[in-house]
Amino acid sequence: MATKYKIRSILLFEDNLSIVGEIERAIAPFLGAQFELQVFPLSDAPEGTGPYEDRLVAALRKPKYAHVALIVTDRDLSLSKWGGLSEAAVSRAAQLCGIPVACYRQATATVEDVISRTPGDGRISLPENRKEQVRRAVVLAKGFVSLEKLIKSKVSSGKKKANANDVADTPGMLLAKILETPSIGTHFDTYACGAQGAVGEILAISGSSQPDNAHDHRSLISALGVWLADLVMQYPGVLVDEVAAASYLDIHPSDFKKATVKALFAEALYSDLPFSDEARPLWWRHRLDDIISDCEAVSGLDACSKRGIKRIRFCPCAVDATLHAGYYCMATNVPISSKNSSGRISWFPPGADLARIRKDTYRKLSPWIGS
Repeated sequence: MATKYKIRSILLFEDNLSIVGEIERAIAPFLGAQFELQVFPLSDAPEGTGPYEDRLVAALRKPKYAHVALIVTDRDLSLSKWGGLSEAAVSRAAQLCGIPVACYRQATATVEDVISRTPGDGRISLPENRKEQVRRAVVLAKGFVSLEKLIKSKVSSGKKKANANDVADTPGMLLAKILETPSIGTHFDTYACGAQGAVGEILAISGSSQPDNAHDHRSLISALGVWLADLVMQYPGVLVDEVAAASYLDIHPSDFKKATVKALFAEALYSDLPFSDEARPLWWRHRLDDIISDCEAVSGLDACSKRGIKRIRFCPCAVDATLHAGYYCMATNVPISSKNSSGRISWFPPGADLARIRKDTYRKLSPWIGS
């Protein structure tokens, strides 16, 4: 990701020209002065011969794409002049060029599609709603650019070039240093277990004999960003979204939206950092714990009481409202209790100890998700 460009771009792969126009119109209000949308010419026949992946790599390495911060691609590219081109080929080519990828689909995703997708596989999924889809794409692009700047300023520590070996022994410690949360590096590392493509790439770069070349630098930014945005930020453990935070704090989700409650936990907000999104706020779990401790309380609900915030209800389990929740269902996005949920999902990151699936949903989805 070169930094000499003042204008960075999002590169779109879409073979339906009417959808290209729709996306161009939808994304325009979100681009601002520092981003533009480029459209890859899938209506033109590919140059040269050989596998599509190789020809895509050659195309993406042209100077006109040197300032691309993010590739956004439809999962179905069957109508293009590159007959037979797939989103998988685009993703592989992008990985070889050190460019992150976000994907969308025209068809409605099923719960099975969402739950069975391997997290951290290098392809970030975008929402189906077009407005939210393009808004999220811009948030991601800005996040990768922000991460690039942080790596350059924090990781290099005054050196001329940044490289993976300058900073830490593990991916988690590297990410913790970049985000200025060194105390939770080991928790980040628990998200590195398994076969996630992004984590494997970070480890490969860290072990490179020449880790400070331009390609490895781009690849490190892409891999770290995908790991953070697609794994750490999606599976509650280190970070929690609004529903997961309410469940963890034992505060009713409706009451957690109250200004007085939000103010109490404001210092735990994940803000002004890569991929932070005001429309989809996240909180640092360890900082929520610090606030509870400072209040000499045993829970977020108790902390509210001790700070004089009245009429705050506990967070009920979505299955049995008489039970306190405490966890988050990844399939239905609701607070859930330990009793009515299962955490035995083989590919859930171990560090995402708040992520579970309600038992009735788990029984229906077990053929797809494994255990």
